[in-house]
Amino acid sequence: MFRILADRLRRTVLVSLVVSAVGIPVQILGGWDYPVVPPGMLILLVAGAAALLPVRWAPAISLVAGGFILVGFFVVGDAANMLGSQNALVTVGKWVQMVALVVGVVAAVGSLAKPPVPLGRDRTRPA
Repeated sequence: MFRILADRLRRTVLVSLVVSAVGIPVQILGGWDYPVVPPGMLILLVAGAAALLPVRWAPAISLVAGGFILVGFFVVGDAANMLGSQNALVTVGKWVQMVALVVGVVAAVGSLAKPPVPLGRDRTRPA
């Protein structure tokens, strides 16, 4: 577990997807209509936690779930609400959610693109 947390990209995926999930309650405080338990928030929290799984492909789960939320954001036309068409809390919540989501998706891609480190080797010491 601690070895996974030492990976800067996976830590970025975790933190950014959790911050993205926090954007949803901010929108709710601003009066945006969500179900009692927002599915987007649950998806983001689980996707962030998936980055902690001790397998090489774990960030792929975060990438797929984050991509799902990101595509849904544009499909339903929420991009217009980022320009201040709603009150300040809704606008801030949308920005927090989307900026953190994009950072998390990019970090997940980066984590998947980097070469794996063989077990028993330390990244800081040359081979």
